[in-house]
Amino acid sequence: MKKSLAKNHTFWFTIINAFLFVSTVIVTYITLSFGTVAGQVDTATSNSLFYIVTFTILSNIFLGLVGLVGVYFGVKSLKKNQTIPRQYLTWYLVATAAGMLTVITVITFLAPLRAMRGRNYFEMMMGPMFFFHFFNPLLASYALIYLTPKERLTRKDCLFAMLPTAFYAIPYVLNVVILHTWYDFYNFTFGGNNWTIIPVFIVISLIIFGIASLLAFLHNKKSTSTSPPLKSVV
Repeated sequence: MKKSLAKNHTFWFTIINAFLFVSTVIVTYITLSFGTVAGQVDTATSNSLFYIVTFTILSNIFLGLVGLVGVYFGVKSLKKNQTIPRQYLTWYLVATAAGMLTVITVITFLAPLRAMRGRNYFEMMMGPMFFFHFFNPLLASYALIYLTPKERLTRKDCLFAMLPTAFYAIPYVLNVVILHTWYDFYNFTFGGNNWTIIPVFIVISLIIFGIASLLAFLHNKKSTSTSPPLKSVV
């Protein structure tokens, strides 16, 4: 029965990750080919190829690619009755936390700014952006908490979750503050106060660490009682 439960978890984990990858390909194609109304205003350009530089898009592309790897490990696990590699769970946490940072940023920061300017609060979650700005990260969070193998996530794993924002800060600061080649589409300088961008990224890094810590806590708590261990492949 325990093996059957584990196989059921792995099956749905594989299905969810297949959805994450396929939807990422479709949404990315639509976004880069046609753009979005919100994106044209936020980035101050009608060139939809420019949207690829936004963290909200990049984080979901990363999540989709990690999902594709999850499909591979899921299928392999179902065929050989082996658990998903422990190292992969770390990267799944990193990608999921980055996706959830996008959701939280949209809901608590970008959408309220839009509403204060007299625009539609839900504009950034309409059309294809429903998946990137809301649904896919939540789906990945569910998969991480309820469907992954019984492997304890640690504080070190949560620290790795800070890498995406740290890497993204480099081109953002370079292009917004130094070279002035990007419009400050996330308003991290609050109207041209360039010094604010560094503390903003520090705060964001702490937030994503908090997100990862919460996801890890819920995973550790739920997996203990719902996901029995199988023989590891590593």
